[in-house]
Amino acid sequence: MTNDFSILIADDNEINLWLLREQLEYWTTNITSAKDGREAWQLLQERRYDFIFLDVNMPFLSGFDVAANLRGTENYNRQTPAVAVTAHAQNQQQERAIAAGFNECLVKPVRLYQLEQLLVRWRQHEAVNAEYYAGQLLRKAQHNRQLSQVLMGKLFEQLPGLILDIERALDNGLLQQAWELNHKLHGTFCFYDFADCLAVVENLQKALAQADAELARQRFNTMKIKLIRLLDNQDQVLKCLSDDDVIL
Repeated sequence: MTNDFSILIADDNEINLWLLREQLEYWTTNITSAKDGREAWQLLQERRYDFIFLDVNMPFLSGFDVAANLRGTENYNRQTPAVAVTAHAQNQQQERAIAAGFNECLVKPVRLYQLEQLLVRWRQHEAVNAEYYAGQLLRKAQHNRQLSQVLMGKLFEQLPGLILDIERALDNGLLQQAWELNHKLHGTFCFYDFADCLAVVENLQKALAQADAELARQRFNTMKIKLIRLLDNQDQVLKCLSDDDVIL
């Protein structure tokens, strides 16, 4: 589990609230819960979240009301992706959710694979904090920019092959081999001291150690998204390392 993105969830049913939180904790521990729409709206006015999950039928303020407030007023979360959670599968309910300002609609019971697909879809183009990675490596290299560029280049060369090898091992049910390959990746990120990447690698390592193939696949997908996002932004990271005007 990681803390690299935040989620607000709201549902007046305690069991549903607990279950959704348990599912989302596969991806992040940074989760805030609200027991009704009024409490959710209060929390949303206090800080920004990366995702919002709202049950549509709640007392005081429904999920529809909260979504309308989000999109219709100036607040921290006016642009935050919001997901309607409903017990009704009819298209009419889903159309109403989108019209109210929701970006997505999930029907209960919510499945893990649905959450994974949704989070992947909304996070895959998220920008990387290039200065964080550059700064971590510069500290490791005692602020030697040339050495830092070489080290970062080696990481970018190695990552695609390691990701592919781990995925192939999982596809073939070779959990021990996947563990050994992921262990190499763990050592790499321990050296580079990228805490967010290390966290997703450690989560996969635990699932592989438990020989839980389904959980390992889910956590591998989470890790893969994280690392591909880093690879997609390698030019920005290398630019930070080469630009003397960037203060890290």
